[in-house]
Amino acid sequence: MSYLSLYRRFRPTSFDKVIGQDAIVKTLQNQITANRIGHAYLFTGARGTGKTTVAKIFAKAVNCLNSVNGSPCGECLACKSLLDPSNIDVIEMDAASNNKVENVREIRENVQYPPVNVKFKVYIIDEVHMLTSEAFNALLKTLEEPPKHAIFILATTEPHKIPATILSRCMRFDFRLVSTKTIASLIKGVYDEIQKKYTEEAVMAIAKAGEGSVRDALSVADLCVSVGGNNLTYNDVITVLGATDSDKIDSLVSSMLKGNASEVLRLAEELYFLGKSIAVLSKDIINYLRDLLVVKMCAGSKDILALPQEKLEIYKNTASLCDEHRILRILEIMSQIESQLRYSNQPRAVFETALIKSALPQNDYNIDALLARVKALEEKLSTLESGSLKIQPIVEPKEKVEVKVTEPKITVEEPKPIIVEPKVEMAEPIKAEVVEPKLVQEEVKIVVEKVESVKPNLDGKRIFGMIVRRLRTIPNCTILWVALQEMSASVNGSTLYINASEGAEYSLVSKSENLAILCEIAKEFGIEDIKVVTNGAQENGVEEVKNFFGSTLINK
Repeated sequence: MSYLSLYRRFRPTSFDKVIGQDAIVKTLQNQITANRIGHAYLFTGARGTGKTTVAKIFAKAVNCLNSVNGSPCGECLACKSLLDPSNIDVIEMDAASNNKVENVREIRENVQYPPVNVKFKVYIIDEVHMLTSEAFNALLKTLEEPPKHAIFILATTEPHKIPATILSRCMRFDFRLVSTKTIASLIKGVYDEIQKKYTEEAVMAIAKAGEGSVRDALSVADLCVSVGGNNLTYNDVITVLGATDSDKIDSLVSSMLKGNASEVLRLAEELYFLGKSIAVLSKDIINYLRDLLVVKMCAGSKDILALPQEKLEIYKNTASLCDEHRILRILEIMSQIESQLRYSNQPRAVFETALIKSALPQNDYNIDALLARVKALEEKLSTLESGSLKIQPIVEPKEKVEVKVTEPKITVEEPKPIIVEPKVEMAEPIKAEVVEPKLVQEEVKIVVEKVESVKPNLDGKRIFGMIVRRLRTIPNCTILWVALQEMSASVNGSTLYINASEGAEYSLVSKSENLAILCEIAKEFGIEDIKVVTNGAQENGVEEVKNFFGSTLINK
């Protein structure tokens, strides 16, 4: 006897063995039990989900003499007679090869004759959407008012191609894709029955390869029976599927996330030499990125992906290289080229362009790419502030400094000259004199009070930069933060002058609510007031400083 493939050998013969279509099976069983059988049914859904199988079981169930809960018993005379392929009471027709009007006319002529051995004559028309318009018109009247002994079951994967006049005359049942766990459970039962050893990861890989189709999954399982010796492993299944080595895909994606474009091109060249088509490579990368996103965002990624522990650790290490915005953008780029590869004369150029674009986000102006770049900059800044180069805001003392001494002279641990150089733009340079630490207590108090009464001109660019960076952390201030990027500022005393261009920039920064936010931030850095000027026209207190200090800043 010739070898019988697994999907034929383990095809269900009763409703209780059908998997993944519980609602449909329950409805059909209830109709049979209550004797409310319709005259026309439409079974739709993806390939390999059980449309034809359920139609055959239903054909036997409606004719079974001793049905059990609406399911055929398989032992009565009717059930045994329907097992014969030459039986003329259940007619299966493939509309893909019998789509002419003459074929439908033959059905119309024969449907008038009653069944020979059973109660109902059942017509199963597979791929019914392939019928021509003339054939549908010929079937219409018979489908609407068939003889009492006739039942029509139409099966299709494309219901949108069926005329509405046909759809309105049928009870429609939509078969959904079967879950991966359900298919994996079925494959385990099949392998246990044929005594094939396996690992959990291998079975899950086979079930995922089926993509919801039981027949496709069983076909892959059939291929894997002869692979892997005594024990079927995850790598054996990957070899059978012809997928790219996951380690090489991981290296390629890691290089993309690190921004190493040259390494990306080198790894892509290696994959070409392995004989992998660009379409397969693109699909493998998309699947890897999808799994990477699951690892990045889902706490139970191990149960969702059903990967070996060592593979899962590799995924976690790769996912730690970036945030979810970067993965989403690369996934979007790689998905977009799938349609381009079908029509391109240079598929390799299209593929490599997508790889480089993914590896260099600085050349990508998509919002997800920009968010990823901002996130990377914020992480770098936080690392810088927590390290040895911690940036401290400049805060001037709010109280006067008084030096208390017990002796008439000040003793300093490391004597250094105190040089006061206020950064004030003046017509002539001011000569700063050195105040030696050998001063009496009263003289020191006078000097300190004089210096603090007029605050020196601090580094306006530095303070303005810290204010803008602090503004970035405040919600709903993005527009103001963007506008301040193009402006400059200077400090005079305790006032910060922001130079804005006339028009929109000046109006935006001059708004009372925006100035209030900036003033609140500026107080953290010792700035008491903020003024917005145009074209650098600001009020500086140079003359006031001159009048106060005179020609010499500090006299002994």
